[in-house]
Order: sequence, then structure tokens, then C-alpha cells
Amino acid sequence: EAAMTDEGLKQAATVNPGDKFELVFKSLLENLFVERMDQNEEIFVRFMNDIPFQKIVTSWMSSKAYQRFRSDDAREGMEHVERDTLPPSLRIVAPRPEERYLHCVPLVPLEVAAGAFSTPQHIEDDNFAWVGVETERRLRQGMFVARVVGKSMEPAIPDGAYCLFAAPVEGTRQGKTVLVQMRDAADPETGATYTVKRYASEKADQEDSWHHTKIILSPVNPDFASIALTGMEAEQLNVIAEVVDVLGPR
Repeated sequence: EAAMTDEGLKQAATVNPGDKFELVFKSLLENLFVERMDQNEEIFVRFMNDIPFQKIVTSWMSSKAYQRFRSDDAREGMEHVERDTLPPSLRIVAPRPEERYLHCVPLVPLEVAAGAFSTPQHIEDDNFAWVGVETERRLRQGMFVARVVGKSMEPAIPDGAYCLFAAPVEGTRQGKTVLVQMRDAADPETGATYTVKRYASEKADQEDSWHHTKIILSPVNPDFASIALTGMEAEQLNVIAEVVDVLGPR
């Protein structure tokens, strides 16, 4: 509960995937244990000296904090969306469980989707509002709607447009417009570790398999530069979802 009041930790949950968030959480958790050592010396000593126990506690508490921060962000985002004017192709609905993914999908803030789908590719859809979608695409589980902010994909995706995403990406990724999560890089336009760009990759054979030698994330707008990832940056890129329809700006 003390950790949940830390604004820095909340920000870390907003902009980082779960594994990086855990590193930030671990540092804060150690400080919280030190501050409370007089309240329970036995637990303090075990946490500091029993490394397997420390790892289990940190991982469990970190995952719970991360889920709560993300759920809070999602609820705040949905409250904001409901006050906004959605495009004609979207409307807020309250479907029964059996109606989900037939004519409606979750409405998920893009930064939450990037983190929630990272590992594994699954999202707790009860945490989000649902929107009826007018699209020629057949809906399926794993799809969601998110708003894309930025001018780098204009005119294909206007700044502020709502898009229909599908996860995981099926078939080849080459040439597709995808939502990706980068580990050690950021989109120069937004500063975020996730971005929506056109995907292209170069591969090399390695014994009985292959590996990426280079991944290029390209904008549509010529005023913006591509993001080129090589080496470990390319290998650690997480392709989360594909943009399958642009539903319109607000």
C-alpha cells in the first residue's frame, strides 16, 4: 500500500513493460523494508538474507502493483474517452460475456496495451470499456481499439485516430503497420518505448534457424525518420499487434 502511493513508481508502471517495472519496484521495496525493520525484524532479516525468498516476494508484489497501476490508468483513460466524442464507427456498449468479440472489442489505452500484451499476449478485458465497432473486419478475441497519437503515420493514420488492432500478428510481419514495444529504444516523436510503425526486417541464417540482423520501423510521413534496430535491440523487440483498420479521428 505504501508503494502504491509513490508517484515515481506509478509513472514507471505507465511507461515500462513489467520486467523493467520490477527493477524499479525492487529498489523501492528494499527501502520500504529498511524503513520498517523495527516493525518486524524477522521478516526484514529473511528478506535481506534469503535471496530465493526475496525474489519470490519481489516478483509477486511487483506483479500485483503493476496490475493495479495499469488498471487504474485504464479506468482513468476510459472515463476520459467517454467524455470525448468518439468517431461514428465507435460507440460505448455494455455487452454480455457471450456478445464480446462478436460486434464489440475492448477500448484500451495504447500504452496499457503495449505493456499488457507484452508477456504473455493476453489482456484482462474486464478492466476496460467496450465499444461497438463498424468495420468490414471479422472480430475475434485478441482484438482491441486504441487511439494513436502523433503525426508520423499521417495521412494513413491521422493524429488522434482510433484504430482496430489484432494480436498476435498472424503470418508475415513484413510491410504491416504494427504496435511494437522496444526494450532499449524510444520513439523520437513521443519518447515512449512503444510505437506504431510499418515493419520491415532483415534476417540471417544461423545453423538450423535464423535471427534478425536489422529491423526498420518506418513512418508514413516523410517529415519523420525511421527507427533502425540492430543486434540485441532487434532481437528484443516485441511485436504486439497489427493495425487492421483505421476507424477515424475524434
